[in-house]
Amino acid sequence: MKLSSYFAAAVVVAVLALAATPAAAQLLANGGFEQPVTTDGPPFVGSWEAFNGGTGASAVNSTTMPRSGAQHLALSINNTNDTFAGVFQDVPNLTPGTPVTFSGYNLTTSNPLGIAPEVRIEWRNASTEVGRTPNLVPTLTGQYTPFTVTSTVPAGASIARVVYAVQSFGPEPSNTGVVFVDDVSFVPEPSSALLIFAGLGLACLRRRRTS
Repeated sequence: MKLSSYFAAAVVVAVLALAATPAAAQLLANGGFEQPVTTDGPPFVGSWEAFNGGTGASAVNSTTMPRSGAQHLALSINNTNDTFAGVFQDVPNLTPGTPVTFSGYNLTTSNPLGIAPEVRIEWRNASTEVGRTPNLVPTLTGQYTPFTVTSTVPAGASIARVVYAVQSFGPEPSNTGVVFVDDVSFVPEPSSALLIFAGLGLACLRRRRTS
C-alpha cells in the first residue's frame, strides 16, 4: 500500500475516534447563573456562593444584559474604597495531574471601570488550600469577551475552587464599577486530535518500513 493510502486510512480512523469520544464534561453547576447565587455557607458544591466586603459591594443575579438565557452574574462596587465582591464554587473529586480549563464571558457597562476583576482557581484538599493559580486580570469592554484560566490539578489537591471577583482601591474613579459574567464552565482538557493523528501517522510509517 502507498504511504498516501496509509495516511488516508489514519485520517479516517482519527475522525472516527474523535466522533466516538464524548465531549469534555462541564463540572460546574449553574454556569449560566439562571438559578440564584447563595450566601448560605458550606458545602460549596452544586451552587455559586456569593461574598462581599460589606455595604457598597454586591454579587447578585441580574437580567440586565445576559449573553444567553435570562440571567447573568452582576458584581458591583459603588463608591467604596478597599472592598470586594465575587462568587466561587467548588469542583470535587479531581485527580492530580489532570489538565483543566476555567472559562467564561465577561463585560462591563462602566466607562471608565474603576474596579479590578480577578479570576483564579484555588486548589484545595478536604480541609485546606494547597495552592492557587496566579490571578487572571481580564480586559473588559462593553461587549462580552472570553476569559480563560488553564492549569493542572497539583499533587495533594482534590478540589478546585473557581473564583471570579472584583475589588476596589482608592477614591473615585477607582472605587466604582459593575462587571457582568455569564456562560462559565470548568472542564478537563480533552485529548488532542493532533496527538491522535500523529500517533496513527507514526504507526503507518513503521508499518511501511517493515513491509
